[in-house]
Amino acid sequence: MYAEIAPFRVKTIRFSSGERFPAIVDANGILAYAPTLYAALVLRSREGSSGTLENHLRAIVIALNWAAARGIDLWAKIASVDLLTTFEIENLRTALRVNYQKEVSAKTQKSPRKRRKPTTVGHSTYYNRCHMVRDFLAWHVRNVVQRIKTSDPKLPEARHRLDMFERQMVENLAKPHPREREGIDEPTQELFLEAIRPGSPLNPFQKKHQPRNYALLLLYYVTSIRRAEGMKIKGEHLIGLGSDKPSLVIVRDPDDPADPRGVEPRIKTLPREVPLSRELATALLEWVVRHRTDPNRYPGAKRTPYVFVSRTGKPIGARTINDMFELLRKRVPGLPDDFTTHLLRHTGNDRFSAAADAQGLKEAEEKQARNYIMGWTKNSNQGDRYTRRHTRRRAQALMTRMQQKSTEGHNR
Repeated sequence: MYAEIAPFRVKTIRFSSGERFPAIVDANGILAYAPTLYAALVLRSREGSSGTLENHLRAIVIALNWAAARGIDLWAKIASVDLLTTFEIENLRTALRVNYQKEVSAKTQKSPRKRRKPTTVGHSTYYNRCHMVRDFLAWHVRNVVQRIKTSDPKLPEARHRLDMFERQMVENLAKPHPREREGIDEPTQELFLEAIRPGSPLNPFQKKHQPRNYALLLLYYVTSIRRAEGMKIKGEHLIGLGSDKPSLVIVRDPDDPADPRGVEPRIKTLPREVPLSRELATALLEWVVRHRTDPNRYPGAKRTPYVFVSRTGKPIGARTINDMFELLRKRVPGLPDDFTTHLLRHTGNDRFSAAADAQGLKEAEEKQARNYIMGWTKNSNQGDRYTRRHTRRRAQALMTRMQQKSTEGHNR
């Protein structure tokens, strides 16, 4: 039987149908049997998104490499139901807290640095990793326990050990609360729009890429679409850019064989048509007609149907967009530390609420319109999470009005 060799890593396998299937391979690139079995039978059908599946596998990789580095034979322990000791569980949980991306980044830096403590991930990521590893190992142990005969005196002890392991892996882990994000205020919005304008002294991007970045970032701001939705736009999805009613059609096409990206952007919202402002339509038209066609800046762009491309002419990736926002955060004082496409989505929802108030829409009408334009289901309450700034302002205004009315009689 083949002996798997550490270190393990996640590799995305692409099928002819276009489906991406993340899997764990060993140092020789051979599929790791137990993780692949778990991914195929449990995660693939449950998670749906290859990105979510990959997050699970990355947590499992940490556990596999942790065990290999300490000479711990996980599969022997699973087969005997002689699971990790309390000390080993605590040590594994410590390993699951480390931010390995920053560790790798620090090692690859050219300038020597003093040794420092490993950086850690946020509580939410740590919480999820512990649960993911627990579920993976417990699933395999459960298969072993189920094969023990009910008459076997070892069965109660095996069940007890499994219960103890599952409890200790997540013991004293508080469930993370979702961050209560608010959209950016009007002055910050104006700062952002000025910073992305081509030719602006605040613009931190290379001059040759400013038209592309302007069209893409303005698209996120005006339409409040998700990051993946901007990455998946094809030329055929832009309707009437030179007309009086330009629009963007959001289309769901998972596992698209024509998408060459290793990690395919996933559209989680419903198909819909989103109107575009005249300024945005002009920026998109300028980008598509004048700049995207420049072979010196974007060689090979004509070979892909996707509107936004990287400097190599291939469909733009999530890392490139993340880098844009990171550069804006670093170079434009006044932009928040958590400034991302998701924060722009919150901001767009605040603007939508203000527009609904100005038009006098009833609450039910506003909810229905918001759910359509955001791609949510008809009765979704997601808008409550995206409109905290507007809700707070509305509540403060009502409270001020109430206080003024309550004191009017006493001031006469």
